Amino acid sequence: MVAVIGRADFLVVGDCKLASLANRAQIQQGGGYYLAPLPMTGDAPDDLRRWVLQPPAPPTDLYLPAVAERIGQGFEVVVAQIWTPPKTEEHSIWHERMLVVRSDKLARRHQQGLAGRLQRAQQALRKLKAGPQAELVQLTAQSQALLTRYDVGAYLAATWTAHTTQTKHYLQRGRHGPDSPYELLATTTWQLQVLRHNDAIDRFNQLAGWRLYATNAPAERLDLNAALACYREEWQPERGFHRLKGAALAIRPLLLRSDQRIAGLLRLLVIALRALTLLEFVARRQLSQQTEPLQGLYAGNPKRAAPRPTAERLLRAFADITCYCTADDHTTAYQVTPLSSLQRRILALLGLPETIYTSLAQLPLASSS
Repeated sequence: MVAVIGRADFLVVGDCKLASLANRAQIQQGGGYYLAPLPMTGDAPDDLRRWVLQPPAPPTDLYLPAVAERIGQGFEVVVAQIWTPPKTEEHSIWHERMLVVRSDKLARRHQQGLAGRLQRAQQALRKLKAGPQAELVQLTAQSQALLTRYDVGAYLAATWTAHTTQTKHYLQRGRHGPDSPYELLATTTWQLQVLRHNDAIDRFNQLAGWRLYATNAPAERLDLNAALACYREEWQPERGFHRLKGAALAIRPLLLRSDQRIAGLLRLLVIALRALTLLEFVARRQLSQQTEPLQGLYAGNPKRAAPRPTAERLLRAFADITCYCTADDHTTAYQVTPLSSLQRRILALLGLPETIYTSLAQLPLASSS
């Protein structure tokens, strides 16, 4: 990338795979900047828990550009990092900004998910039937299996308590007196008690939606809000592969055996993929510079706005265009479905003239002979 761009001070945005200490050290040594979420491995979970429960700085509200509603909170912690490359004795030391960010939407989803799992687990536990011959080991294994199934073992505890009663069973028939022989029969019933660990549940709700992001970019260049916006605008090359394998380009199944034909097909599909990517990029860039939203792309909901439409959805808006051909004994005429306001708006966003459709109706009339 440095060789292509000609300089090193650009920002690299990636996912957890980018966030290894070796990758961050390499970018730091090369004079570049990085932004990536840390995977929840190693010391990251403990650091996140400590900083969220005892924040070293008061969290500030986070907003996206041109969005009035708050989307989360966050603060940052500056830490020192050291990296020693393998088979060398040189050390790379630098200061890194740990961005501790909470997404309100993600937090609500996690909290609602835990609440739902707790409710379903308790309902399943109450349905357990303990027969007279049941044993504590068996009942405990069944309840623990349900806690594991719903992933609530840290937030619920199931305890079985045995209640034993003794009843007289007379050994002879007839009327029984005080001296009639009998034996005592023991009957055991089991009672289930489900206990919620409220402290663990409260701690989960406090930590819900929080993530750690690492960056070496200075705050003047990348503050919390800008970092959040940059990460959400991250380019994801996986989308291109999904398009190649999906319905848009449908490279699979590949029913060709000739290497030459396979190479030719791949070249055509890659060109089509580049066209889709460019179309989507241009439309989104133009929409970001306009105040009027793009509406009408969603069937059944014409007023729903599409601030970041996909190329497939934009092309689908032109699916109803039809070119009619009428002919008589002497001439042939062409007529094209009139463009809708949505179609004209999309063409304007892409910088394409409407004549690419309207000119079809102006084809020279041909003699039927």
